[in-house]
Amino acid sequence: MNTPDPAGARDVRLATLGAIGTIGVIGSGAVGGALARAIAATGGTVVAVSARHLEHAEALARHIPGCRAYLTPEEVAAVSHLVLLAVPDDAIIPVTARIQWSANQYVVHLSGAMSARVLSAATERDAAVAALHPLMTFTRALTSSPLDKIQEQLRGCVWALETSDEPLRATLQTMVTALGGKVAVLSENDRIPYHIAGVLASNYVVTLMGAAVTLWESFSEDASLAREALLPLVRASVENLAAMPPSAALSGPIARGDLGTLHAHLNWLASAAQTSPGMSVLRDAYLALARLTVPLAEAKETLTTERASAILALLDAAQARD
Repeated sequence: MNTPDPAGARDVRLATLGAIGTIGVIGSGAVGGALARAIAATGGTVVAVSARHLEHAEALARHIPGCRAYLTPEEVAAVSHLVLLAVPDDAIIPVTARIQWSANQYVVHLSGAMSARVLSAATERDAAVAALHPLMTFTRALTSSPLDKIQEQLRGCVWALETSDEPLRATLQTMVTALGGKVAVLSENDRIPYHIAGVLASNYVVTLMGAAVTLWESFSEDASLAREALLPLVRASVENLAAMPPSAALSGPIARGDLGTLHAHLNWLASAAQTSPGMSVLRDAYLALARLTVPLAEAKETLTTERASAILALLDAAQARD
């Protein structure tokens, strides 16, 4: 059962975020839109949002009392103490360079892969800068969803924070805590491996599901059955991962040391790759994933060293067929 907040706890959060000052969000897409609404609902004073298309900013502003939509980033920065750059990675440097920042401003980009260093145009004008990335997947549909759905998506989220400015660090930690999240402090050198980890755990899971659905549809007359059949398997795997480490959650032929099944898989993929370039890519992916799976199976202690060596030899032989 959920425990309600102590009396006045919400008011304290509202007052704390309100103390940050005016907040502006440049970019009204999936991430910017969701965060602008969540921050405002938690007591942040979100006064300005912008987008490449003004109607997108206007649609977002209608969800936030006291917020105004602007067409240009410069207009948002002019009225905001804390500015969140929720723009594509390639746009961060040019957008930052075109704004006349001031020494009392906080400038924060939301990219997972890029460091705070890319905000140098702001630091040259003595603004404090940071990189803050919520390790969560967002869709544009979430921006217009009920507020509680956005808040639920963010609750428990880990945010990667990189900044050398202590007051800004404290401000962003306050904001993340108010949103129900946790902060992971990164250095500049941490950002790429951090982002690769996120891509593997999110984007490539979707990619693998897409490949599995395509494979299923190749032998099923009822193509719509693919997701219905495979999604419970994905959900069960995620639930297992929530309860135990990856090695304990692992199942399947490599965890069992089942050479016969693995050999059959590889033979089928090799045959399919002869007639389909797509299957060739899938075969290469299968081989790479199998190699990554072997040490997990060894850690699970269901795979002996000898059996692991036999599996790796089988994978080497399959690779050598090219």
